[in-house]
Amino acid sequence: MSDDAGERRKRALAIFDEVADLGDAEREARLAELCAGDDALLAQVRALLAADATDAEPFSGSAAEWSEALARDGDDAQDRMLGRDIGAWKIVGIVGRGGMGAVYAVERSDGAYAQRAALKLIRASADTPAARERFLRERQILARLQHQNIATLLDGGISAEGEPWFVMELVDGVPIDRWCDERGLGLRERVLLFLQALDAVRYAHRNLVVHRDLKPSNLLVDADGRVKLLDFGIAKQLQQAEATATVDRALTFEYASPEQLHDAPITTASDIWQLGVILHRLLSASHPFRLDHATPVARQLQQLERDPEPLTRSGAQASTEQAAQRGGLTPIALARALRGNLAEIVRTCLRRDPEARYASADALANDLRSWLDNRPIAAVRLSRGERAKLWLRRNRVLAASAAAILVALLAGAGVALWQAHAAREQARIAQRENASANAAMQFITSTFAATSPEQTLKSDVSVRQLLQHAQAELDKNGAVDPKVRQPVQRMLGRLYFSLDDDKRGAELLSAGTKGVQPRNRAEALALADDLVIEAIAFDALERFPEVLAASDRAAALRKQFAPDDPEQQLRSLANITLAHVQKYGLPACRRQADEALALAKRMPNPPTDVVMHLYSLIGAGARIADDRARMLQASDEGIAFADKHGIAPESPLRIELMRNRAEALIQLGQYAQAETTARQAVASAGKTGSAGDTRIGILYGVLAKALSGLGRYREALAAHQDATRFMPLADLGPRNTAVNLVNEAVLEYAVGDYGKGLDLSRQAVSTLDKAYVASGDEFRTPVEVKHARLLLANDRTAEANALLDALLPRVRASEGVDSENYALVLEAMAEAALRSGDAANGQKWLDEARERYAKRGLPPTHVKFAQYLRKDAAFARLRGDLATAEAKQREALVKLQAVGNRFDVAAARAELAAMRSARDDKAEARTLLVLALPVMRDSVLPRQMDRAAAESLAKTLGLR
Repeated sequence: MSDDAGERRKRALAIFDEVADLGDAEREARLAELCAGDDALLAQVRALLAADATDAEPFSGSAAEWSEALARDGDDAQDRMLGRDIGAWKIVGIVGRGGMGAVYAVERSDGAYAQRAALKLIRASADTPAARERFLRERQILARLQHQNIATLLDGGISAEGEPWFVMELVDGVPIDRWCDERGLGLRERVLLFLQALDAVRYAHRNLVVHRDLKPSNLLVDADGRVKLLDFGIAKQLQQAEATATVDRALTFEYASPEQLHDAPITTASDIWQLGVILHRLLSASHPFRLDHATPVARQLQQLERDPEPLTRSGAQASTEQAAQRGGLTPIALARALRGNLAEIVRTCLRRDPEARYASADALANDLRSWLDNRPIAAVRLSRGERAKLWLRRNRVLAASAAAILVALLAGAGVALWQAHAAREQARIAQRENASANAAMQFITSTFAATSPEQTLKSDVSVRQLLQHAQAELDKNGAVDPKVRQPVQRMLGRLYFSLDDDKRGAELLSAGTKGVQPRNRAEALALADDLVIEAIAFDALERFPEVLAASDRAAALRKQFAPDDPEQQLRSLANITLAHVQKYGLPACRRQADEALALAKRMPNPPTDVVMHLYSLIGAGARIADDRARMLQASDEGIAFADKHGIAPESPLRIELMRNRAEALIQLGQYAQAETTARQAVASAGKTGSAGDTRIGILYGVLAKALSGLGRYREALAAHQDATRFMPLADLGPRNTAVNLVNEAVLEYAVGDYGKGLDLSRQAVSTLDKAYVASGDEFRTPVEVKHARLLLANDRTAEANALLDALLPRVRASEGVDSENYALVLEAMAEAALRSGDAANGQKWLDEARERYAKRGLPPTHVKFAQYLRKDAAFARLRGDLATAEAKQREALVKLQAVGNRFDVAAARAELAAMRSARDDKAEARTLLVLALPVMRDSVLPRQMDRAAAESLAKTLGLR
């Protein structure tokens, strides 16, 4: 603290003491006299008077307010830090103040790019060894945490005066509780918003960081409804031995856990407690211990030793206004809405014994999502009847049908043919071993008979109409025995799955398998097969907990009832979904698929369906890992296996292998072959519809990629529209929705509709955000990179740079520098540098991207390397090296004529024409444009960048 600052504070305290008990008029006069025109001194005294007006004393509840008032050197406008440069940042304002110092608004001052952020540093007066250690620890923790719901660390260092500082994302938001109240959010909306905060905490815990100071003021919500977790000032890493207890006592009593108050070991359970307090406040409008910031410390400690107030009681005691802020409820209605599972979730968070709370933030998140879905929660055991009520609440339309074979016959050659065999076998087993199956068959026969053409006077009846009618009939008949109902639901679920209705199929199968206890091997294996279909259906919906539950149950049944059966062991190994990738990681799942295939090859007569499925799984895993060679190899081996075993071209299993083959050819740059394979797959799938609409839609999407690679962008857009027609976004999970949106965005970018492309890429990113798909997810990085490219195309270079600058270290940390996504980000950064005129960095990033792709086995003949030569030429032009630019461009043109598409060749010619024109060779420039422009005009819109530049040059050269 400077001598001047210390003296001013002494004077401020003395003046405060003199005027505190005076009346308003007398006080103002005396203040004017004592402060004598010193505005900074007057402001400091007024701050002390304001703190005093809270009816609290410095050590009885509002110590923070008094500390802030004493620390204040005057009006914000007079802060000596304003206008100061620290690192590459200029301080332009004050965001807030705290006991350790201020948080300042800063702007980038080095001219690299425009950016606003928040800078935090320790005041000289608060710079103690303990404070500095805590500050540096916060900076280090933030450097490790890269998550969409955690304020991002951007920069840091030590100032010339020796002050540690760091710069982080500037969050323009309000505390989560205030944000909810101002918008009158209902309970469900509040829980969804809270899940964003919880996702940030889960990520921190996975990185071995305990926050220890979770409270609404550290959870800000911006205008877009995105939660940002702030202030890791007292957070610690779990592996630090000294972090087992709260030694520094820097905490907020209102939210402190019992172990924090008693210096007991600190674990992630402390954060669970604090999350419980926040959730209690969000839902009921009150603190579980009836505390607020004005409650004296002694009173706070006394209250915190008691049991928390039940959530329902707090809701009942809410004011009329507070209840109305929760979706227009009354206090009585609010208390009623908080009963049951929601109250149990909060109560589990607030158990005094850390071991009795949720074991992890993941477990808390799972229970909250179960509450949202009207499913049972793990925090409380329910009776069978209660669990059934929950199931019925989330499944308004009850299952109705049983005989898939009967439906297939009535519908003609319908889409269920490829699933019907398994359903028939299951029905026969059930008929032989369970008399209730006869009742099920009688029910379904009579139901379908009432829908037949003779009865309805209609000339045709669709499969879906039959199913809907059967459902309605069963819904009316509430007395149907569960022993009849569940086999019907399982068969009907399979049939809906074959119709590509994953949602209804999953729900019916879940209902039909719930609680079923097989009596023998045949029943157990039939149930396991149904559980596998259930898992696949839930996987398409990206409902991963249900996927894993069904898969694990299927594997357990096979192990229990057929422990020595190699085929059943093989089927267990082959049950790999996206949920397994999410839980165990892609490398582990790929190893399991390879292990399963090796087991199948050792068997004398392995089941052909499982073997073909394994080849598809191996291809899909290779596709996610961008392992082009393995993807093509697995697809070709699988197709050869299908040929050897006489598998029909229309088989969905063969079609999936053809899809993988086309995708592999696309990744290898062999677009013409990919188009041929994709069209063959579309034709085969369309013959019987056996692949289902979703799979046909996927095939059209693959065809669109192949056509795009060939430069036939308008055809590609038409194919993508066909994909959407067969595969509406509403039927997809969030990851697949985002991928489809961003693929369409890239096609709009290719034809030159940059505005529409940007709208689509924003929707894609928003879809992932709303589904809490975090950074590090293998689906998210390509979506964000493509979004950055669309930002660049729309001259939003600063936004694109900020996105890519944040993305590169996250991908490096989560996927490694040898990953495909890392090279993808480098490639985009090179493009951004080209648009910004940054030749030095752009060339560096381009060279590293080229090196990474070569290291990943991309052949030298791949079209990507020819495109990189065009970029080399562009960077040479930026540097003013026209001779090198022309040489690189001519080399690129030669390579593109061998491996590129018509449009790429035309664009390269137009770029070379610009170079020749700049070197005053107008004749060759005109010749090149005459060759390029017809192709460009046929392929893209006039505003597409390459075409627009070529048209402008043609006009300059006198060409029409």
